[in-house]
This record gives sequence, structure tokens and C-alpha cells, in this order.
Amino acid sequence: MAGRHFCIDLGWLLHATSMKQHLFSQLRGLFRSGIDAQVLKTGIAAGASWSVAHWLFQTPRPYFAPLAAILSLQVSVADSVSKGIQRVAGVGAGIVVAIVAGHFFRLSAWSVGIVVYVAVFVSSRLKMGPQGIPQAAITALLVLTVGRLAPGYAWLRVVDTMVGVAVAVVVNALIWPPDATPSAETAMIALAQAISEVLLALCRDLLDGLSPSEANNHLRRARQVEQSLDAVHDAIKRAEKSLKWNFLLVKRRKRLTTLRQAGTVLEHALSQVRGIARTLFVSVGRDHYPVQLFLSHRVVRNLAKLLSLMGMSLKIYVRITLGARPDAAYQLERILKQASMIQRLLVEEIGNTPGEWGDLSAILMDVEKMTEDLLVSSHRLVPLVFPNSQV
Repeated sequence: MAGRHFCIDLGWLLHATSMKQHLFSQLRGLFRSGIDAQVLKTGIAAGASWSVAHWLFQTPRPYFAPLAAILSLQVSVADSVSKGIQRVAGVGAGIVVAIVAGHFFRLSAWSVGIVVYVAVFVSSRLKMGPQGIPQAAITALLVLTVGRLAPGYAWLRVVDTMVGVAVAVVVNALIWPPDATPSAETAMIALAQAISEVLLALCRDLLDGLSPSEANNHLRRARQVEQSLDAVHDAIKRAEKSLKWNFLLVKRRKRLTTLRQAGTVLEHALSQVRGIARTLFVSVGRDHYPVQLFLSHRVVRNLAKLLSLMGMSLKIYVRITLGARPDAAYQLERILKQASMIQRLLVEEIGNTPGEWGDLSAILMDVEKMTEDLLVSSHRLVPLVFPNSQV
């Protein structure tokens, strides 16, 4: 019998342990999810603003404080500050309009319409923004109607709104502060991958015999990568906004500076890859023959290898950008040295072979610019001091 009770107790213990693990798992998932964290912060801000307003001003029902907190809590701290300022300004403008109108008009449909019109007109002229303009109209309406019956209503409206806005900003800045730099990093990886794939695809088709139709496809593909570049620009802007007024993530601003620099380097690289693809398309399309018919096998092989090395270097550069890893920086240095050697061989080939394809020099100029950008940027990120064995 004792054994039976022991089994029952053990079963409950196992069940409780399982429930505890499930709860912790759900909480971890909750904290990892930005949307759920935002929902939780909204609840915290609403409750905290009610408590603060009640404690400071002894208001029995300070419902305007949590209302302002809910409406002011935005995705980024900067948005919370901006929307909060608009809301407080709108409340102030609405109160002024309602108080002035109260001295001249009795409460009627006409007076309500006039007050709302004037509040919207004034707040629009003062450019109070999408949060401040409707707030001015709502406040003017409430002060004109409810404020007549509740002494001190306008004052409580202002202070409760200010408390709600302040609490929303503090909660947003201190509790799981938003950080959009990981999204910018992901967009940067996608951009580097897309540019690299264009170069590697050109390499493969050069070795197989680049036809005019294939050259056209590569040029079109290089132009389509512009969408990935736009995604990087948008992601960096969102990251900048997420870190503004975000005092707990000050160190991430240095990270954002690195991402901006990398974005510029990759933008230049995309421009140069488009130039390479355009040169190949124009040259092959002009002659209407595969590239092997007017270039020696050795030149084609070296050109393909050069483009392959540049594609690899872009992927390694992004690794350096994301982690500032010295081993990746050494690897990039070695690959770019190989690329420079192949460039010199191709330049010699052009000079030593009369009638050799003249458009090759334009491709080599684009590769040289890309090489210089990658080297300079990577050295800024990871200053290299090469031992004698690696020079």
C-alpha cells in the first residue's frame, strides 16, 4: 500500500516537473519573440502608469495614464518618444482650445463642431503629427463636455497623459529594449550571398562557354540584386531608429557603424559586378560568339578563377563584418593576393598578345576597385599584423 502511495506521489512529481519545464519553455519562447515581448511591455506600462499617476496625484481612477502608455508604446524607443511628445502637445492644444471656446459658447452641436474644427486646424498648422492632431480634437471635445462637470479635469488630463508617456518610454527603453541590428545583419548576408552567386555563376559559364543569352541572363540577375541592396538600406534605417534613445544598447551603435561601412562596400561591389556583367554581355553580344572563340583558353580559365575568388572574398568579408574574426581576415587577405596575381597575369596577357580582347581591361579595373574596397574595409575592422610565415 505504501508502495502504491509512493507511485502516486512520484507520478504527481513527474507531472509537476513536466509542467514546470513546459512553463519555462513557453517563457523562453515568449522572451525570444519580439511581438510577445511588446505585448507584455504594453501590459507592464499600462499597470505601472496607473500606479504612478495614482501615487503622485491621488487620482482615484487615472485611466488617461494607461491609455497614453498603451498608445505611446511603439516598436522603437525613438517612436515612443516622438509619438509621446505629439500626444502631450495634442492634449495641451486641445485643452487651450476648449477653455477659450468655453468662455464664448454654450454646449451645443454647433459649439462641439466648431471646437473640434479649431483644434484640428490649430494642431495641423503646428504640425503636431498623426498622434497629436486627433489627440487635440479628442481632448478639446472631452474638456468642453466632461470638463464642465468635473473641476480639475483638464489638469488631470495633462498630468495623466504625461505620466503615461513617460512610463511608456522608460518601459520600452529598460525592458527588452528593441534592437533591429540582427535584421540588418541578416540582410547584409543575403546581399553578399546574392552578389557572390552572380560572380560564381559567371565563372561556371565562362568555363563552359559564355553565350550571348547566358551573358544577358547574368546581367539581368545582377540588376535584380538591387532589391537586396534596398533591403539592406531599409534594415539599417530600422536599426538606427531602434537604437535612438536606447541607452541600454549604446554599444550596439558601434556595431551599426560597422554595418553601414559594410553596406557601402557591398554597394560598390554590386556596382562593379554589374559593370563586369554588362561588359561581358556587350562584348559577347557584339561578336555573337561564345567567349572561347575570341579569347585563349588560358585567359578564360584565369578570368573565371579571378571571378570565383572575388565571389569567395565577398562571403568571407561578411563573416569578418559580423564577427571581426582574425582567421577570416587572414583568409581574405590570402584570397585577394591570389586575385591580384591573376590580375597581373591577365594584364601581361593583354600586353603580350596583339588583338587580345580589349574589353578585358574594363573587367580588370572593376575587380581591382572591388579588391581595394574589401582590403581597406577589412583592415579597418580587423587590423592585421602578419607574422613572417604569412607574409
